[in-house]
Amino acid sequence: MGRVLWVIRHAEREDNINRRWREQSDLLSDNSPLSKRGCVQAQELAKRFENVDLDHVFSSPFDRTIDTVSRLVGSRDININVEPGLCEALYLCERPPGFESLEKIKSKYPLVNEDYQPIVGPKMPKEGYGDDACVPRLRTTLSGILDRCKSGSILLMGHGASVGAIHEVLTGDFKYVGQATVTKLVEKSPGQFHLEFSGDSSHLSDRSNLRPW
Repeated sequence: MGRVLWVIRHAEREDNINRRWREQSDLLSDNSPLSKRGCVQAQELAKRFENVDLDHVFSSPFDRTIDTVSRLVGSRDININVEPGLCEALYLCERPPGFESLEKIKSKYPLVNEDYQPIVGPKMPKEGYGDDACVPRLRTTLSGILDRCKSGSILLMGHGASVGAIHEVLTGDFKYVGQATVTKLVEKSPGQFHLEFSGDSSHLSDRSNLRPW
């Protein structure tokens, strides 16, 4: 049986609904945590995946992605591999991107794998302006992940632009999906993936304003 890719965009960000969020946080401006609604969405993702086998889990290093995937994984005995290659389009980030050190991320999210060697980073490559400027980075990241994970079910947690870029790399079509939505791709022949569905929100109790851009 071919590999299965589950591609998920993080849940709602606090800065989506609260412009003054940094008054109560020491996170940098591009590293917003989840909102209360985002936490609910992450738990609904966990419910959706409770009977889905996961063999490998990779996440962007930003707080909102690590928090979303940590809630999804829950009490499973599986590590979260922090992969900077899955992070947001760099033109939307601080320079350098404002995600925290692996040591600090691990202190907040115990499932993080300290021994994982990232495919991209920690120093990020130069990128142009625009969401699709991250496509070459995601091509490199996906190639590396698929080289390392020869079988099984693989979960990738990313952002609007990086999830869109994954669509382009694997299907030829850059596609925006909503927050906390699920995309599934199944390998039909070596390295060739079929898109079963994209941006599915059927697990969410509130599907309003998922910001599909």
